[in-house]
Amino acid sequence: GESFLANIQALRILPPTTVRRAVALPAQAEPGKLFLTITYPERVQVTLARVDQEFFSSLDHLLGGNYFASFSPLDYVTAPGPSIPPATLSRLAADLVPVQEHNPVIIFTLRRGVRFHDGVEFTAQDVQFTYEAIMDPRNLSPRRPDYEPVKAVEILDPYRVKITYKRLYSPAFGTWMMGIIPYHRLNREALRREAEARGKDPAHFTLRDSTFNRHPIGTGPFKFVEWKSDEYIHLVRNEDYWEGPPHYKEFFYRIIPDLLSQEMAFYAGSVDAYSAQAHQVARLSQDPRYQHFSGLSYGYTYIGYNMRRELFRDKRVRKALGMAINVEEIIRYLLYNQAERITGPFPKQTEYYNPDVPPLPYDPEGALRLLGEAGWKRNQEGWLEKDGKPFKFTIITNNGNEIRKAIMVIAQNAWRRLGIQVEADSVEWTVFLSKYINKANFDAVILGWSMGIDPDLYQIWHSSQTDPGELNFVGYQNPVADDLIIKIRQEYDRKKQIAYTRKLHEIIYEDQPYTFLYVRKWTALLDRKIVIKRVAPDGSVTYEPIRPTKTGNYRFYFNQWIKLDHVPQFTP
Repeated sequence: GESFLANIQALRILPPTTVRRAVALPAQAEPGKLFLTITYPERVQVTLARVDQEFFSSLDHLLGGNYFASFSPLDYVTAPGPSIPPATLSRLAADLVPVQEHNPVIIFTLRRGVRFHDGVEFTAQDVQFTYEAIMDPRNLSPRRPDYEPVKAVEILDPYRVKITYKRLYSPAFGTWMMGIIPYHRLNREALRREAEARGKDPAHFTLRDSTFNRHPIGTGPFKFVEWKSDEYIHLVRNEDYWEGPPHYKEFFYRIIPDLLSQEMAFYAGSVDAYSAQAHQVARLSQDPRYQHFSGLSYGYTYIGYNMRRELFRDKRVRKALGMAINVEEIIRYLLYNQAERITGPFPKQTEYYNPDVPPLPYDPEGALRLLGEAGWKRNQEGWLEKDGKPFKFTIITNNGNEIRKAIMVIAQNAWRRLGIQVEADSVEWTVFLSKYINKANFDAVILGWSMGIDPDLYQIWHSSQTDPGELNFVGYQNPVADDLIIKIRQEYDRKKQIAYTRKLHEIIYEDQPYTFLYVRKWTALLDRKIVIKRVAPDGSVTYEPIRPTKTGNYRFYFNQWIKLDHVPQFTP
């Protein structure tokens, strides 16, 4: 109790106030035209020295227990007439008059003098506009869940923006690393002018329809010149970049679909950087013409099971399917040992990953015993069945990924040896997403996740994210996991957060909604003539070898790269 009270820095009484708020009902013809009157009572604003997600629980206990439960938000909200169903009004009242609310605040101070590529200065208005564009449902941004916890974005002055949250949200800083779009190019009036100039209906013309998407501007070290579909993207250096112009005058990002053509272009010198395939690593990493960088990827490959299907609701079945697959052989023979086993949902090289969770063993006999415990027995023909129904399903993956297709065949054969009738299919990427994944219209799927370093996995694993188009497309639901996911995204104490993530790792591993397969190693190759060029204030020049950061980012100092006409010699 003493430490809980010692965390309080200040108390402030907010006076009663009455406001009108526009709300939208699902069935309204004109959303936002209905106004509610909210009469806020006196409220207490508490400023804490440090974040404490148990603050209200401790306070409730101090006040005698069930103190907050005695308040009814509905008592403070008045609707114009009986047009709103009572249950709907109650839900709206709970959102509009929260009895208790954490309000973390971030104030960003922007660097002065940063300009967009067309010369207009970057200001707080662009930050606020980017947030509003993401949250505008007409723009269909997949990033809306990252900003849903935001309560308000306020411009304090042209170079300061204040972000207030409506609950604790530890990934907050990371979400504001997104690219900022220019208000002066994409505000409503600018879009109206563009729509009229192109003969489009301004009422239905959104940010997604703008030519800005094919001719963007930003504030970065390179300016966009041209995007030729399926061939290249051409950039030129920004002479007015705030940190100084990069050394490279031009940058071409080439699209070469054929793997052999990629390799040949790299050998010929028409491509300076190249991502080696697994079977090339041993050979190319020893080639004296190239420098190479490698590490574990942030992500993993998995087999996901649609848990809405009756076949996959028993976790013994899902575990058995994983035990039937020899992942070590996949790594050894398919990936040339350029991968490692993984057992859970966090990047393996982070502290959030639980190293004490062992991989599923390769044990076909044990898998068969588990299936037997779940009620699956072999019939006279050798196929598994239960209550007269065969164990039969289809596994799918996307076209264009030969590794996944090979794993699909390996899994199909392994499961057939158990007596499971499995069909396999690969589908073109856009159809794969729109017809199967986004609609949860599949039995089992081979896919992969590319991850960041933040441990917030709400969109992938929380049970609220299972609707069409959302990322928990396997339909995983576990109330204990849900509670941990919320605690992880609200916890600011790193040690506590790590404890939560490792427990979540254990729970998801135990449930086996995925068969976690492996995390790949990546190997990047560069011409040895590419180095970092440092220019001191007195104009003197030194060259340094390229070194990756702790997270494996070897391109971090890309603006200072330069290609010499010879291979430099560096002393260790």
